[in-house]
Amino acid sequence: MAEEMKDKEAAAVEATGDDQEKKADKAETSEVVDAKEADLQDTVALGDLNFFDEVRTDLPEIRPGMILRVFYRVIEGGKERVQVFEGTVIGMKNRGIAKTMTVRKTSFGIAVERIFPLNSKLVQKIEVKKRQKVRRAKLYYLRNLRGKAARLKELR
Repeated sequence: MAEEMKDKEAAAVEATGDDQEKKADKAETSEVVDAKEADLQDTVALGDLNFFDEVRTDLPEIRPGMILRVFYRVIEGGKERVQVFEGTVIGMKNRGIAKTMTVRKTSFGIAVERIFPLNSKLVQKIEVKKRQKVRRAKLYYLRNLRGKAARLKELR
């Protein structure tokens, strides 16, 4: 009988030791999870993307309706040259580091649209030629207009 009592006490001590280890493991894992969540919240809180090296800070503020000159580096057959694309910004996509703008121009009666990634190293510089008054974020309606109807009012 005395041996049974000792075995039960030993089993109880082992069980409490195991419980304490489990509680310690849970505490450690919850601390790790909390630290990961805090890091994720810090990353999300940094809406200005300062933690990316590729983010460009030398570009002007670009808005839909502006007429821009985009100096884009083109690599053809191992040779490199700068191509100038001048047109109206008809849309922006502000998806963090993948920020892009759509520029539309008419060349010899044919409308050409091009999408430029703003944080790309291939965009050498952007010059703002004119600022025009617009009331929409996307100017896709300009695709259906021709000639004088496609004009926008200039901001002064």
